[in-house]
Amino acid sequence: MLRYVTAPDGVRLACDVAGEGSPLVMVHGAGSARWTFDLVRPHLEPHFTVWALDRRGRGDSEDGDGYSLQREFEDVEAVVEAAGSDDAILFGHSYGGLVSAGAAVRLGRLPQLVLYEPPMGGVLADEAWIERYEARLAAGEAAAAVRAFLQEVGGYSQAEIAAMERTPVWQARLEVAPTAPRELRAEHAFSLDRLGLWELAVPCLMLVGSESPEWARTSTQAFAERIPGADVHTLDGHGHGAAVSGPELLAAELRRVAPLMIESARDRDAPA
Repeated sequence: MLRYVTAPDGVRLACDVAGEGSPLVMVHGAGSARWTFDLVRPHLEPHFTVWALDRRGRGDSEDGDGYSLQREFEDVEAVVEAAGSDDAILFGHSYGGLVSAGAAVRLGRLPQLVLYEPPMGGVLADEAWIERYEARLAAGEAAAAVRAFLQEVGGYSQAEIAAMERTPVWQARLEVAPTAPRELRAEHAFSLDRLGLWELAVPCLMLVGSESPEWARTSTQAFAERIPGADVHTLDGHGHGAAVSGPELLAAELRRVAPLMIESARDRDAPA
């Protein structure tokens, strides 16, 4: 079922909501949309009410005037509030992990935060790379631009990219390709210490692939060092795209935190 949440600046954000149980809000990365989680959701919906968000400017969500990470933080905060922040797991992948971390700091009260390789700022692409990407788009070479993004930024192998090209969502990837430059620029200008992660009093699971690019491993460690009590788990044999290459494994990690949520709720509700 498609549900809409209105962001503070009036943008209508689309969420595909399905499943049973406590809410799980899933936030995708750059160059994608809610369909990123199509393979993992069937393993989650028997256990959670999944809220798969189309971030602003893609899919069924509207876009706003101007762009900033702050607005993205506010978007995810609004969706989590709509889903039920007292019970929700917030999961963010890649750039969506950075956005989710910023939203979690604003919310201040979540039973569980799960971040899969969020970039720490200044690690994805420099201005010269972004300009080459934009030149390919301007020349009508969206497919070449997306392949370069997946391989050079996401760290996907040529075989993995070729497999993506054979899926029904490849055309959707081409359609959202123009949204990537603004996010890459925002990430490049970002400093992780601006988030204030040391103030997070939220149980946090960090996920990183054993085959992921160096920036992903470095960034995951940087987040883990700043979030009190963060727990780091490695997805053996997978890289940045385990939602596609290992959906059962990723779903198992998310299901594993559900008992932790129960304990967190008991601690929260216990009399002083």
